[in-house]
Amino acid sequence: MSRPNCLMSVVLIVFMGAFALPTLAQTVAITNAEIHTVSSGVIHGGTIVVRDGRITAVGSNVSVPSGARTIDGTGKVVTPGFMDSSSGLGLRELGRASQDAATSEEDIGASFNPVWAVNPANTFIPVARIRGLTSVVVVPGGDQLFTGQGAVIALYGETLDAMLRSESVAVYTAMGESGSSRAGGSRAANYRRLHDALWDARARTLEHDENDDNEDPFAEGGRSSLTDRELEVVEAVISGQIPIVVTVNRASDLRLALKLKEEFEISLVILGGAEAWRVADELAAANVPVILNVPSNLPTFDGLGASLENAGILERAGVEVLLTGDRGISHSAGLAVANGMTHAGALRAVTLAPATVWGLENEMGSLENGKVADLVVWSGDPFELSTSVEHVFISGQELPDDSRQERLFERYRNLGRYRTIQR
Repeated sequence: MSRPNCLMSVVLIVFMGAFALPTLAQTVAITNAEIHTVSSGVIHGGTIVVRDGRITAVGSNVSVPSGARTIDGTGKVVTPGFMDSSSGLGLRELGRASQDAATSEEDIGASFNPVWAVNPANTFIPVARIRGLTSVVVVPGGDQLFTGQGAVIALYGETLDAMLRSESVAVYTAMGESGSSRAGGSRAANYRRLHDALWDARARTLEHDENDDNEDPFAEGGRSSLTDRELEVVEAVISGQIPIVVTVNRASDLRLALKLKEEFEISLVILGGAEAWRVADELAAANVPVILNVPSNLPTFDGLGASLENAGILERAGVEVLLTGDRGISHSAGLAVANGMTHAGALRAVTLAPATVWGLENEMGSLENGKVADLVVWSGDPFELSTSVEHVFISGQELPDDSRQERLFERYRNLGRYRTIQR
């Protein structure tokens, strides 16, 4: 078996194991709710049934199974659990000493995967859950040519193995200003290094292909400085098994990324994309998704054309938009809607779109029979600041609304009483 195929086999085994859900005895039915399925529109006054970690029925004429626990969803909104497509959740606590997203080891690069440092007991995870977030893509940091791989985890589980949904969903790099700092300060040098690395990975793929024994894999150059372990991972990009995620903002740099995609026929995802709206039609034609942090709209040297209307313009052009957000993903989605993105498009951008881009659309991202029961019951529109989360289910398990912040709030909510005690 070739090395890329070995890598994909390991990923597949982990993926299948992650969705071997525990048997949950209780059946839950949410009734009379406004159910946003994402894949099949909105069901008003609908019912959704969850059993053994999966959705077993959803619709307007669904009968509640005998003995099921019932949640009255009158006036409530039910959506799939949200997914943040670029997160460090689980890798850092309330201090810099526990940040594990990056490594200074030069010979690891593309083979680095920060997911194995995720702490299931991380105090930020419950906080994220009570905001409607049920899964994230854990991404690498650092300043190497390839910073590592991303992984999808559910935000529930006593062990990392229980949380893991997919171990390797992409390889990460950067272009533009961020990329140039990794190549002596020049965008051109960074482009050359990326080109050589992709060329060498393709050469290794050809070496594994018995049908191309007579072709010289290095006929047009290459010879990057990547280790064999790194090239093995980049081969998975060349063979189309996983995409490459490029952090890039300026329109001219975005076009360079598209040039690499065309030459090497790889799957490309843009992260950042401050000026993506300027090349929206080109991104749509190339079928390149874009991950946006909508509140990050202040102009920078690398993105003078940053705009809050970015997501809406991309959506109208036909680009698959995914969202991330430092202040909460519902906040990012709400800003996108307020600045031209459709409500349905924003909901897709935090549910089915990331599930599709990361290869998990058959298991999650929408409310359909047979899918994993990651869902949220909201008091109203999930993108309104006044809306609260009332119930969160991950893999069919309802999770408490407890968090460190909630406990601190309850502890100090009556400051007058606290001061009296102190006196």
